[in-house]
Amino acid sequence: MNILKTAQKGALLAALAALVALLPPAQPAARALEVAGQTVPDTAEVAGKQLLLNGAGKRVKVIFDVYVAALYTTAKTVDPAAIITPTPPAPRRIELRMLRTVGAPTMFESFTEGMEANIPNGKAGMKQYATQIAALSKIFDDAKSAAKGDAIQIDFIPAQGTLITIRGKPHLAIPGDDFAAAMLSIWLGKSPAQENLKQKLLGG
Repeated sequence: MNILKTAQKGALLAALAALVALLPPAQPAARALEVAGQTVPDTAEVAGKQLLLNGAGKRVKVIFDVYVAALYTTAKTVDPAAIITPTPPAPRRIELRMLRTVGAPTMFESFTEGMEANIPNGKAGMKQYATQIAALSKIFDDAKSAAKGDAIQIDFIPAQGTLITIRGKPHLAIPGDDFAAAMLSIWLGKSPAQENLKQKLLGG
């Protein structure tokens, strides 16, 4: 009887071992990314959808660390066009974590210069966004500055617009999917604010 039980037990263990061998290897648990001393979460929720961290990197101006930028998308991709103008439309987020204090006029200027460098027709093309740019200017005027340690979330929500949250305070959404695309081009366009930051945001 004991011999029979031992044989049955051995057969069961062998069957379990064979089953385990057929299972896919365990994937390592997702970890938050650390960039320039900032812990960047691997997910974010925008418009009721959970987004994945596509990539993150540090913005440097001359020799100064300005902010850590993180890009969140519904699915990871290395294609900037798929993020700037996704098909079908989907929410995206750029989050900036300030590493130094930057005045509101400087932040606004950097954003508008970044859009102008990437949209069709440059400065002339900016005229179509006059209303949205005025709204963007007001948001930064209200914020006064982007101080060291501040977090700025820029959410791009299809059919709703660009929602900017500074220090936890959301501002009125700026309408226009085309304006959202222009904003994203600051970091992901043909002439990005910083080429190696663009590559980091694309998962490089």
